[in-house]
Amino acid sequence: MWLTVAMLGLAFGPPALAEPSPTGPARRSHPRPRAVLLAHKAGVNAIAFAPDGKTLASGGADGSIILWDVAAREPLAAVLPGPKQGVSSVAFSPDGTTLASGGGDGTVVTWDLARREPLGSPLAGHAGGVTSVAFSPDGRTLASASDDRTVILWDLAARRPEGPPLAGHRDWIASVAFAPDGKTLASASADRTVILWDVATRRPLGSPLSGHADWVVGVAFAPDGKTLASASADRTVILWDVAAHRPVGPPLAGHQNWVSSVAFSPDGKTLASGSADRTLLLWDVATHQALTSRLFGAHRRGVTSVVWSPDGETLASGGDDKRIIFWDFGREAPSR
Repeated sequence: MWLTVAMLGLAFGPPALAEPSPTGPARRSHPRPRAVLLAHKAGVNAIAFAPDGKTLASGGADGSIILWDVAAREPLAAVLPGPKQGVSSVAFSPDGTTLASGGGDGTVVTWDLARREPLGSPLAGHAGGVTSVAFSPDGRTLASASDDRTVILWDLAARRPEGPPLAGHRDWIASVAFAPDGKTLASASADRTVILWDVATRRPLGSPLSGHADWVVGVAFAPDGKTLASASADRTVILWDVAAHRPVGPPLAGHQNWVSSVAFSPDGKTLASGSADRTLLLWDVATHQALTSRLFGAHRRGVTSVVWSPDGETLASGGDDKRIIFWDFGREAPSR
């Protein structure tokens, strides 16, 4: 059978519970691994939840895209074919009807999820592999980042670039993210900087954000758009004040290898980080303190991607070990 869904029975010991809320059950302060999904034949490069939280998309180094039924923990349909060079990034449109995927062949494919078919020909414009894709909040624009050091903003209705590529980085670009209001785009690069772009004028907003000592490989905006998190090969995460263009406090340090991915919880209070050290960390955004010890033992190789479900009850992580793991943040009744 090509698919294995294994329930994890790992010896983490009993989870620590937060103090009960006076208005309802308590949220776990130490999440538990709920399930691991295995279907990719090589490492999982990227994962994304659909806006309704019912579907998870994963892109693999094996060149495949898998759509998962989150409740059943099984693929919804046949594997969507990607480039043989691997699928590096996946993203759902805000309305959940379209999936975008970027690959090592330098193209972006947009998929009609109802028909499981590509929407027209691939979007081709980069001179190197596509490393990251992101939809604007209104769903009209798609940003793609590339090894060629540029970002392209695509008009999805016209299926062409909105203008010349955004060029400002001195090395390959690893990640892009739109601010919640859609007015700003962040790009993270191996040149150790993050550039904030004015989407309307297509120009940088001030100087690049500099503070990391190695490649910057992931960026994510907080839900209110005021804070940006950047992940780096220097093993740290920096929280940036977007308006002031400066770090908010010292870097978050706790990982023992490069930090590959960061994601804010839907309420903006918690930041999750995944690392090549095979672990995840959860951070209190207000205090900058780690909320738990490192979550380990579930991934056997580096963590490549972390993403929260829209309801904040589940954190999903993908790894070089071909695994996708669901971490349970569900609420429990207080112990009696």
